[in-house]
Amino acid sequence: MFYLTNGARVSINGHATINFSAATSGTYSGVLFFGDRSDTGSAKNSFNGTADSLLTGAIYFASQAVQTLGDFSGTDGCTQVVGLTVEWSGNAKISKDCTAHGMHAIPAAELVRLVE
Repeated sequence: MFYLTNGARVSINGHATINFSAATSGTYSGVLFFGDRSDTGSAKNSFNGTADSLLTGAIYFASQAVQTLGDFSGTDGCTQVVGLTVEWSGNAKISKDCTAHGMHAIPAAELVRLVE
């Protein structure tokens, strides 16, 4: 698990091939990136990559922005994203049930609405 604090941000860009998987047991099973909840700011955590990259686990930045661009997805589409704001663009696969990869279920609505 990557724990980020003191203003640290994630910035993965380009055509690098990365394969990260969260632990499948223990206190933080299923958590891949965890941003300190007391860390706020306007900087984004950026995950921009290619289809050859895998991020299997939860990306948790409850008080920070998350940007996923490109084809990032986890094994079997198991990447969960929690952020203050989330920007998603590209061809990433997602899966609702990732318990086989040590992740806890996150209740999700079947419908997304834009509200002004």
